[in-house]
Amino acid sequence: MAVRGKYQTRQRKLVSTCLQAGVGRYLTVDEVWHAATSTGKSIGRTTVYRNLESMVEDGSALKAVSPGGEASYHLYQNEASGQLVCLECRNAYPLTCHMVAELSHHVLDHHGFKILPARTVLYGICDACRQGSPTPETARNDA
Repeated sequence: MAVRGKYQTRQRKLVSTCLQAGVGRYLTVDEVWHAATSTGKSIGRTTVYRNLESMVEDGSALKAVSPGGEASYHLYQNEASGQLVCLECRNAYPLTCHMVAELSHHVLDHHGFKILPARTVLYGICDACRQGSPTPETARNDA
């Protein structure tokens, strides 16, 4: 018998497909649920949430929590380093910088805490949002 959340159910495949469609962005539970139901498939919001949390637990998705407490999810795609997440447009950008490794070493050496760079998310405001230039995603969300 498979461990709960470790096997592919119809609902989990649907949630995963919705995350894949939102590649490059962190999506909220409501955004995933809306994307799933807009395909004509029947799935409850709670089921979406449970599947997203299960995917985070097994490492197939990443979870980012905004300072306001809202969780967003992103399909894990073997990112070599961390990610930068814009708090305005929620786009995710790869953080492939030698400084991530240096920070990880510092924190381990001086604080005894091992950072997992591939699971590290730094929050801020992307250049396009700081400049007031909408990205394709923000333009679509404003429409």
